[in-house]
Amino acid sequence: MARPKGQAPKPEVLEKEAQVVALRREGMTWDTIAQAVGYADPSGAHAAYMRASARIVKEDIDAIRDMETERLDMLQGAYWRQAMMGDVPAGMQVLRIMERRAKLLGIDQPIRQQVEVISYDADGIDSEVARLVKLLESAEQPTIDEPTIDEPDNEPDSGENGQVEETPSEAKPTTA
Repeated sequence: MARPKGQAPKPEVLEKEAQVVALRREGMTWDTIAQAVGYADPSGAHAAYMRASARIVKEDIDAIRDMETERLDMLQGAYWRQAMMGDVPAGMQVLRIMERRAKLLGIDQPIRQQVEVISYDADGIDSEVARLVKLLESAEQPTIDEPTIDEPDNEPDSGENGQVEETPSEAKPTTA
């Protein structure tokens, strides 16, 4: 029979789970662990390991979170008076501490993001590649003789009678 939720496991169950965790850390197989600890089959040993791991990890995380919260409280206390008296750097430090606490405790509202996912199957990709190749092949290809972009020619403009006009930068200054 399963124990009621929220009730601590019996000491003998905790001891058995601790043995399972220790043997698994030593690299034992589930079969070997089940035989050594007294489970009917490997699934019992695995289930005990998972229960113990979940409990240990949750307890560790909760303890770490509590310790970090206390540290943040002490830091904030150290800067609070200066911040309230108008010390801008102390105020910025208090805000950073408050932001960290909000992240640690999950106080901030999650940021909503919209993600668009486009997925292609093999037939869709093949047909799109074929369409693009056909489009490229049907486009007019420029020849070597034709300019591909509008470039100004570097030849000076010739005026009437074949005379070359000087541009302002080429004109020689005249003295009066």
